[in-house]
Amino acid sequence: MQNSLLTIAQAVSFIEAGSIMLIAGSPRALTALPRGRWIGGSTPYFMTAQGGLRDHEHVFCTIIEGAADCRIGAIAPGELAQLTAGRFDQGFSYVLVPAFSEAHQRFAIEAPDLPHLYQQPLVGWVTGVDLAEIGKVAPVAVNGMTGEVHDNAVLVMHAALADGLFAEADIINLFHQGTGDDISFPQSGFTAESCTVNGVERNFAQYLREIHADPSLPLVSNYAGAMINVSFQEAQAETVTFYAPVMAGLVYRLAAPVGDYPAAYGMYCAQQESGAGLSFNCILNYLYASLEGKTTGGFIGPVTFGEIAYILLNQTLVRLDVRSHASLVPQAA
Repeated sequence: MQNSLLTIAQAVSFIEAGSIMLIAGSPRALTALPRGRWIGGSTPYFMTAQGGLRDHEHVFCTIIEGAADCRIGAIAPGELAQLTAGRFDQGFSYVLVPAFSEAHQRFAIEAPDLPHLYQQPLVGWVTGVDLAEIGKVAPVAVNGMTGEVHDNAVLVMHAALADGLFAEADIINLFHQGTGDDISFPQSGFTAESCTVNGVERNFAQYLREIHADPSLPLVSNYAGAMINVSFQEAQAETVTFYAPVMAGLVYRLAAPVGDYPAAYGMYCAQQESGAGLSFNCILNYLYASLEGKTTGGFIGPVTFGEIAYILLNQTLVRLDVRSHASLVPQAA
């Protein structure tokens, strides 16, 4: 894959050449592009090799050089069971979900139980807008093949990979559970009033005030061996709102502090194989870690309002790589 922050004219040249592309940009930048084999999500925030930035004029483009074909479809909120139906035998799925929409809410709750979800890599992100434009401009996803702009659908590109190639998805979560209280919730959802703290029923908003909780540190739970975050959106007098749903039956703890975000990403990246992977980093990481102008150890791509690696994630980095099977064969000494 090739990743670049491009001018509209540069992006147009790749689209007109028939490249299969994943694109991110502001809504007005995306709608300036011609039809072609691409799918686009709205965000003006990016992590580049030169550092984090906000840009309404350029588009971040990923050319999937290993893609042999693609299919793009829009899935209505009530039809999420169809999400994996158009897959190729060998490839991956890339999804875009507009923030604050019914599609966003339903995907967050229903995704873990979708049929055939884990049989092939499925990654993507929640589209957003400039923070100053929230409530004024709708986050969107754009079907490059048709030119259709969606603000309430799960837009998916199923990509077919050439022989010898495979897609690999990784979740990179700098957070882990702290040493504090065990917290659980009586029902799943994006809001919570009551909770159980160490077995005692409490009002969750009041509990957070009492312990002087840091809103930049998410709740963290163990989802079948993976540490998954639920980030705080707002705490009112009696109700707490989240950017992803808490799930009934799981035990959460507030995250331990990370410290230096950019240094932590750099340390992680230094332990990985070099490559041209695409990553999706959360807008909350961008804000809380002050990532504008800072690099994150080679992890580049759009800054998002939620990350997707099969299910909806928060305050996480998701990475997509396309690799060759030959790269897995040990080389002779």
